[in-house]
Amino acid sequence: MLGADVIVPIPLIPGVPVLAAMGALSTLLVNRNVSVFHDGLRPLMPSLRSGEMTRDQVAKISFSLALAFIWAFGLPYSVGFVIPLIYLVYIATDYIGVRLPATYDVRWWQSRTNLLGVIGSLVLGAAWGGGVAAFLHYLAVGMSNLPVPMAAGTALFTTPVAQAFFLFPVLTVVYHYGFRPALVAFVVSTLAWFSASQFGWALPSVWAFGAALLVMAVLLVREARRSGPAAAQVPPGWLIEDESAAPDWASADSDDEAEDQLFRDNVRRIKGNLPLITLLAGLGGAAYHWGLVAMDPFSSNLYAVGLALPAALVMLMWAFAFIPMKFTTAVVTGTMATGTFLEPVVALLMPNVWAAAIGVALLRVVEVFLLLAVVGWIERWPSIREVADVMRTAIFQIMEIGFLVGGALAAAAWAGTWGVGVVVAAWFVNIKAKSPVMPMSLGAIAALGVGLVVNVLALLGLNLTL
Repeated sequence: MLGADVIVPIPLIPGVPVLAAMGALSTLLVNRNVSVFHDGLRPLMPSLRSGEMTRDQVAKISFSLALAFIWAFGLPYSVGFVIPLIYLVYIATDYIGVRLPATYDVRWWQSRTNLLGVIGSLVLGAAWGGGVAAFLHYLAVGMSNLPVPMAAGTALFTTPVAQAFFLFPVLTVVYHYGFRPALVAFVVSTLAWFSASQFGWALPSVWAFGAALLVMAVLLVREARRSGPAAAQVPPGWLIEDESAAPDWASADSDDEAEDQLFRDNVRRIKGNLPLITLLAGLGGAAYHWGLVAMDPFSSNLYAVGLALPAALVMLMWAFAFIPMKFTTAVVTGTMATGTFLEPVVALLMPNVWAAAIGVALLRVVEVFLLLAVVGWIERWPSIREVADVMRTAIFQIMEIGFLVGGALAAAAWAGTWGVGVVVAAWFVNIKAKSPVMPMSLGAIAALGVGLVVNVLALLGLNLTL
C-alpha cells in the first residue's frame, strides 16, 4: 500500500508535536540564515547576512509576504476536513526567524544576541507550529457542528482541479509550443482517459496525465536537440572541481572567477548546515506521509481520499516547475530552499512513516550535493528553465479557474443557487477592484463567506438551500 490512511481533521497527536518540531527547527534555520521557505524572501538573505539590509527591513517584507499567503491562500484551503497546507507553518516561521536577533560573524553560542535568537526561534516556532495544528483541529470540529455544517464541504474547493490535473502538461504545451501541439496532447490524453475507462483500468485521470506528459516530454527533447546546449557550449566555471585540469575555455575574467568562487562558497555554507537541514526534511517527510500537511491544495485532496499515486504525480509537476528556480536561488544566495516539492513525492509513496522520514532526509542530502551540477545542467539546456517557467503559469491559471468552480460547488452545497451567484459575483467584483484577493483564493474565500451568512440566517430560522 502506498501512503497512509489520512485522518481529517488532523489529529492532535501526532499533529501538534510534529508541527511544533517543524516550526521550531524551520524558525531556527531562518534565523541562522540557513534555509528559507518563501522564494521571494530568499534573495534578500545575503543582504541581511552582509548587513546591507537591516532585520527590520527584511522583516517588513517577510511580514507582507506572510500575511498575503496565510489569509489569501494558506488558510482558506486548510480549514475543515482537509489536509492543511504547509504554508501556514513555514511562511510564518520565515517572519519569526528574520524578526528575531542574530549575527553571523560568530557561532550561535558565542554571543548573547545569537543565543537569544536561537532560543526565541525554538520557543516561538514551536508555539506557532503546534498552535496551528490545534487551531485547525478545533476549527474543523466547530465547523462540523454549525447549524449548516461546513467542514465536509470545504473538500469541494479543490475537487475540480484534483480531477483535472492532466491539463497541467496540456496547458504548458499551449503556452510554450502553440495550439496545434497542445491539441495533439489533449487528444492523446483524452484517448488515454477513454481507453482506461473502457478497459476498467484504475484512475483514468492518471493515464491521461501520463499521456499528456509524454507528449510534452517528446516536444521538450526535440526542442533541446534542435537548439543544443547554451550558446557557449561550455559548462559554468563553478562546475569544474579541479581548476588545474580545466581547459583553456574555462579561464574566465576576474569577475567571473569571483562569482564562481561565491557560488562554491555558498554551496559549502549550505553543506556545513546539512545535519539540521536533513532533520527538518525528515520531519517534513513524516508529516507529508501522515497527511498532517500538504504542499498544495489539490494533491492534498487526492491524498486525503487515498489516491497517493495521483497526488505524487501532481507534486512531481510542481517539482519540475519550481526546482530550477529553487536550486538556482540556493546557489546564488547560500540559503537553501526549505522545500523543493520533491519531498511529498517521496513521502506519499512510502509504505510507512519511518521510511518516509528517512527517504525524504536522504533526498535532501542528495539535493544539496547536486546543487551545482543541476544548476549547471539547467544553464546548459535553457529550454528546461523556459518550460518550467511556463508550467508555473499553467498550474496557477488552472488553479484559478478550478478553485472558482470548487468554491461555487461548496457554496451551492451550503446555500443552493444563491451561493453560486455570490461566488460568481465576487469574482467580478474582485476583478473590478483590481484583485485585492488572490484570484486562486477568491472562490474559497467567497464560499466561506457564503457559509457564514447561511449559518447566521439559519439561527434566524431561514434556510437558503430550499
